[in-house]
Amino acid sequence: MNKIARLLTLAIGGFMTLGCEEIPPEITPCQTSRVVLVEEFTGIDCVNCPAGSVKLETLSSQNSGKIIVVGIHAGYFATNHNGFDLRCPDGENLESLYLGPVSGYPAASINRKVFEGESNVIADLTEWAGYIAAEFCDRPIAELSLTNTYDAGTRKASVTIDITPSSFFRGAVEEDLAVTIMLTESNIIGYQKTPSGPDPIYVHKHVLRDVLTDSYTGDILIPKGNALTAQQKVIADYSIPAGWNPDNCHAIAFIHYKSDDNKEIIQAVEAPIN
Repeated sequence: MNKIARLLTLAIGGFMTLGCEEIPPEITPCQTSRVVLVEEFTGIDCVNCPAGSVKLETLSSQNSGKIIVVGIHAGYFATNHNGFDLRCPDGENLESLYLGPVSGYPAASINRKVFEGESNVIADLTEWAGYIAAEFCDRPIAELSLTNTYDAGTRKASVTIDITPSSFFRGAVEEDLAVTIMLTESNIIGYQKTPSGPDPIYVHKHVLRDVLTDSYTGDILIPKGNALTAQQKVIADYSIPAGWNPDNCHAIAFIHYKSDDNKEIIQAVEAPIN
């Protein structure tokens, strides 16, 4: 266990163990509005990845509304099984070119932050709970609101993200500030390897379907050194492809720094498309 996890154990009781059972982190006493984005790297041929998904479901249920999960099918365990394929180009680029590459699974990026003791933003499953708990304590310098509309007749969706500076923050942004908007789909039934064997009716959740912003690495809103001001980003008339269920789709938006050395996510928000 690294230094930050030990500190969290003493400070907030977020990484306690009883026997072999890990107790999920609690928000108290860190009562901030911070929402943590977890980008989980996975694949249908990854036997151990379902355990990571279960862990994130548990942490999310214990911290309602405070954790957003995106399942990115990319890397050597993400394959095509008899036509069932959950990869998307933006997800593969995020894994191979921007956040990864990922060398071991299950793996996840927690707010795209390089935590103490880590060499990059990719963290092992054993560290997720402590890192998420640490992020709960960091007040965001801006708040987000997300408004979605969907036309069932045309299958077109529009997404509007509004960014409002937090009242305590009056300075300039330390790096280029960008926004990324993603589309995920849950309750996709299909193949998945598990420790007990292949499961042809596994329920895949939070699957990244597409990045809606112009760049998969995010669109810059405010250049480095400029004051943080209210901003709005609109994605209009995005066509939901046939085969995707709009009732199971969510838009996820987050603001983040965008530089070679700092990709940290400041705040995130999620809302259903339909």
